Amino acid sequence: MKSKWLLLTKIQLMGLFDFNKARYSKDTKTVRRTAGMAAVMAIVGLCICAYVVFFAVEFCNQGIGSHLPALLIALTSFITLLFSLLQGCSVLFAMKDYDHVMSLPVKKTDVLISRLVCIYLANLAFALPVVIPGTAVLFVMDGFSLAVLGVTLAGMIFSPLLPMAVAIALSTLLTALTARFRYKNVLQIILGVLLFLGVMIASFSFSYSSSAQETVDMNAVYSMLVGKIYLPALLIDTTLSGGVWGIFAFMGISLATVAVFVLIVALCFDRVHEALSARAAGVKYTAQSVRGGSVFSALVKREFKRLFSASGYFINALCGTILLLVAAVVLLFLGPDVLFGQTEEAIPLSMFAYAGAGFAFFCIGMSNPAASALSLEGKTREQLFVLPVAPRHVLLAKALPTFVCNAPAGLIFSVIFCLRFEADLLCWILTPLSILLFSAFCALGGIFLNYKFPKYDWSNPTMVAKNSVPVMICVFGSMFLGIACIVLGMAAKFWAHLAVDAVCIVLSAVLWVYLSKIKTFYMD
Repeated sequence: MKSKWLLLTKIQLMGLFDFNKARYSKDTKTVRRTAGMAAVMAIVGLCICAYVVFFAVEFCNQGIGSHLPALLIALTSFITLLFSLLQGCSVLFAMKDYDHVMSLPVKKTDVLISRLVCIYLANLAFALPVVIPGTAVLFVMDGFSLAVLGVTLAGMIFSPLLPMAVAIALSTLLTALTARFRYKNVLQIILGVLLFLGVMIASFSFSYSSSAQETVDMNAVYSMLVGKIYLPALLIDTTLSGGVWGIFAFMGISLATVAVFVLIVALCFDRVHEALSARAAGVKYTAQSVRGGSVFSALVKREFKRLFSASGYFINALCGTILLLVAAVVLLFLGPDVLFGQTEEAIPLSMFAYAGAGFAFFCIGMSNPAASALSLEGKTREQLFVLPVAPRHVLLAKALPTFVCNAPAGLIFSVIFCLRFEADLLCWILTPLSILLFSAFCALGGIFLNYKFPKYDWSNPTMVAKNSVPVMICVFGSMFLGIACIVLGMAAKFWAHLAVDAVCIVLSAVLWVYLSKIKTFYMD
């Protein structure tokens, strides 16, 4: 008889990204949506491969290609740890289909293993475009070795296990400790933001320490990532240096950590889920006066409340806004002259003044709660169909928080950026204006894409905020646009701003008219 955890894993994987629905559905819209998601994932994979190839070539050129396998394993493991921490533990425990799954004739260990396998395969899918292209570059430049191939592939297969188990355990512990707090969601969001800021500050510090040289010292990269941040990767180097036991130790540590994690959590699975699913600590009821308000304001408040309901969703939905504020603070205290202090010739700061809007576009596009706001209704979306409210009011209320979060952060950044980079009067006018227009366009575009490509059958809100088609389109579309505007801003100055502003005005007007004429929601 087939293991039940294998069957559960197959069901979850077949439902991932609506692939199973597209396989059997006769609805062309569902098929196109799934195909679009697959295309976006393929483009992301190609971009990762291109970056890794460039990185690996530079590594081999500096004569330390023998350490590249350990660096690739450390890189994938470290990123797995960070993304798993940001994602939290709700995917494994506080899933929406908990009652349905636990009513099945399966053991808790089967449920845990099946969900861990799905998380593992998602992390392994990221490891493939990192490890395989890097290893191919190593073989082309330093020669093929069967031993290196075997050790690298084994390390790649086992690399997601240890960071995945550690991250989920830490997230579970943190969430369980704050479960009885009255404002536990706010506390978890604050702790998650602090973690995100810590990662960004460490990244900025490392980038600055490497920017003083014309080429990045790959020895320093290796020493920091393998020698200080992710020590288990040293076992890969030990194996390639002649200690065959190293790879077996790496595999054993990874498997043992996951096994211990599953055994411990299986004993207290129900209590962990109850703690993670608790709404709030009990509080004494006190009578208060009821204040009236408009229906639209009530809908907007509801969206903000949902945005602050889960730390994983908040950080994933507003990571770009946080990054934009971090960049503003860095510029406020450090100043751009620090970035160019090691150059032989003085670089005029005004040269980069018109590039500020492009960086803001890059970050604002990463923060688009509107792209998942409609999907987050899930099974409760039927409530939207019976409300005595026009659909356009519901959609616009879901788009407004995106603008409210991005616009002030963008204005703060634009003021500091223009001040630090010695912007002229026209740049002072166009940069804030461009950011406001783009923030409005992102909000309307996000809810439009979510209206066209909803994903109601999710088991965790973080999945919708990270893996849905509208989010992918908004994030990567804004990335490409932001990079293009940075380059064009330095080359074409204010003409780049005028072109983007004109496009944003036209598209925002079209989207506003379209959303205003909507009379019903898709029941998909």
